[in-house]
Amino acid sequence: MMKIILRSLILCLILSGEAFAGLKEIGQGEVPADIKNQIINQFDENIKKKKNKNKKLILYFYTDGGSNNSVWESTFADEITDKLHEKIFKKCTKQIRKYKISKTAECSLYATDNQVVWNFSAETNDKEISDKIALYSKPFIQPKDKKPGRFFEDQPDITDDYQIHFNYLLASDSKDSEWDISGKMEDILLEMNEIMKRETAKHRLSNGVGKKFKFDYRKDGKLDITFVRVPKKSKDFTAASPNNNIVPYFWLQGLNNPKKVYFNFADIPGNKGDGEAGPGVGSSFVGVSSQKPRLIQLTIHELYHTQGQGFECVPGVKNGHYTNMDRPNHLAAGLKAGPAYMHEEKGCPQTADSVYLTPTSKNSYDPYKVMCLKEHGNFNHPKILKAIKKFNKKLAEGAPPHELGGIGPVCKWTMASRDRSSFPTKSGAVSDFERLK
Repeated sequence: MMKIILRSLILCLILSGEAFAGLKEIGQGEVPADIKNQIINQFDENIKKKKNKNKKLILYFYTDGGSNNSVWESTFADEITDKLHEKIFKKCTKQIRKYKISKTAECSLYATDNQVVWNFSAETNDKEISDKIALYSKPFIQPKDKKPGRFFEDQPDITDDYQIHFNYLLASDSKDSEWDISGKMEDILLEMNEIMKRETAKHRLSNGVGKKFKFDYRKDGKLDITFVRVPKKSKDFTAASPNNNIVPYFWLQGLNNPKKVYFNFADIPGNKGDGEAGPGVGSSFVGVSSQKPRLIQLTIHELYHTQGQGFECVPGVKNGHYTNMDRPNHLAAGLKAGPAYMHEEKGCPQTADSVYLTPTSKNSYDPYKVMCLKEHGNFNHPKILKAIKKFNKKLAEGAPPHELGGIGPVCKWTMASRDRSSFPTKSGAVSDFERLK
């Protein structure tokens, strides 16, 4: 199957949506942004072929916006005829069925006679998707969830500084143990932050200065904890990576402030490590590990991952963790501040310099910019440069996302995209949220 397109249309690909159309009907809506590099590479390969010189392009396209849920069919021809329209349309629509993306959707006309005709500015013309976007954009609240002192939305901020916002998160069938309103969750988190300050002050490079994480507080001085019930049963969460289900739902809920980390005490089945995190979103699975000492250690560990740790350049770290996980350090199985907090490797990030810690370092870094936007700045350690080079090489070779590697934990907002640098779209978030199990 030839997948090609004009370079000129790449300027329009700031995209996401699903289109139900038909033969010679112009599509509308956005298209996942990570597709643009794939399309332009295919175009470059095909336009160089002598047989395509002075010919015209026709392209039909379909996407539901979800990760890897796009198909297109195209060809060059001397003339774009009705018969050719029908041929390319049918081939494209056949792929939708082949890859089991939709049983009823059809491809739409994207480009013809070397002209892009797709309407990028319009909303998706798929009413079903539009209705689901509206549905998932509102908090899912069961009558029994309405209890005094509970908040279903992030409360007004008392500062515009970077901060970590906490959620008590349940599946639709989870028992409500009231961690958010009983004081239990706040007690654990505040104690954890005091331990963080105490242990970081002991680090040999800290000059006796301890640091805490910047938490999100309400105007009344209480920790801002949001109650989030996800409209998905416990058994329907991805067994190994439940955050893959949580992230697209958060995106639809608008819980995606780039100056916040969203961290969950999640009462759903967890993964083997009882926690999971990366820049943007993290979770401790309280249904598995509900004892205070374990939750404190686990949550500090996962909060390090939300800061981008462990970077490959940190001494003793490989594949995001210490090679010796029995070490008593934050990023391993203990409460001491080790090399992931502070080290002496030039050009390598250290957690002490994250914008999410206070007091804020003069040379602070934002894990969102480093890991989600790939703005590496002065992080030029040889291991970082080597990892970036390897990533780009594998990406160009078409390696699947799980084989691409990187310099540390993947940004949770962009990890579903092909190039790990494109953010979800609303229609794509709907698709990924409903598809992933």
